[in-house]
Amino acid sequence: MTQKKKSIVDTSDKLQHSTNVLLKRWAGLSGLYGYKSMELDEVLALFKAGGWKVVIDDSQSPNRTVELYKEEKRVRREKFIVDEAGRVRMV
Repeated sequence: MTQKKKSIVDTSDKLQHSTNVLLKRWAGLSGLYGYKSMELDEVLALFKAGGWKVVIDDSQSPNRTVELYKEEKRVRREKFIVDEAGRVRMV
């Protein structure tokens, strides 16, 4: 019998990945191009170059709030929480 090897990923890595996926989806919705192969820092720079502002609030660990602004108006907002099992959920 074969056993599955469990990979333990740190919670911050899971939140980082979820944030990256969310920002890539928002980049597509915002009309930006070339975001599919980018990492989180590159996607943030792409938004900044396009006149957008991204605010990532992770002051309430292990929760994270991500907001997207165009000029001074908030356009999108999502919140991630980590449940007891260590899974990242979007609220």
